[in-house]
Amino acid sequence: MKKIMTPIMLVSAILVTGCASHDNDDGHHAAKSTHHSDMMGGGHGSNAEQSHHDEMTGHEHGMGSMTGTPGKLGRVSRTIDITADDSMRFIHEPLNIVDGETIRFVVTNKGAIAHEFSIATKAEHMAHGKMMEDNPSMHHAPGGNVITIKPGETEELIWSFGNAPEIEAACNIPGHYEAGMHSPVTIQGK
Repeated sequence: MKKIMTPIMLVSAILVTGCASHDNDDGHHAAKSTHHSDMMGGGHGSNAEQSHHDEMTGHEHGMGSMTGTPGKLGRVSRTIDITADDSMRFIHEPLNIVDGETIRFVVTNKGAIAHEFSIATKAEHMAHGKMMEDNPSMHHAPGGNVITIKPGETEELIWSFGNAPEIEAACNIPGHYEAGMHSPVTIQGK
């Protein structure tokens, strides 16, 4: 009996077999760089250099993340220092944010492997994590809700928060979230 693969099954098969198993210096697997929209037929005028942040938060479709929007330095109300390390935890003060507040996160990676710092709802993190598993060579462009921090480096993320359910700061590099690398964000009314 001959097996017939539907287009969706074929794309899944290509994704699964097309990934290399070696990590590169940013903690993602080394493989040919692929953009989500390229895998889906290129439909929205995207190219391989756009960030996977766009697919994650829907910015290429104008939806944005439910958690807020990229913030501007001139509107920052305070800075929160975050340490990421290979214990698969973020070390920081409680993430108690006022609805509408703009926070500057300064994230230092004291580990030996790369980590990610992403602000999103739990559901958005689950979708992001699945995309990272399916295509680990995706990368992030500056100015979104995700940064990658290489070992020994410090990066910044500025975010203006809205009130959304189950906001978390998390690392979505495959296996990191599951190992406990996520922290709840509490949004308080004004």
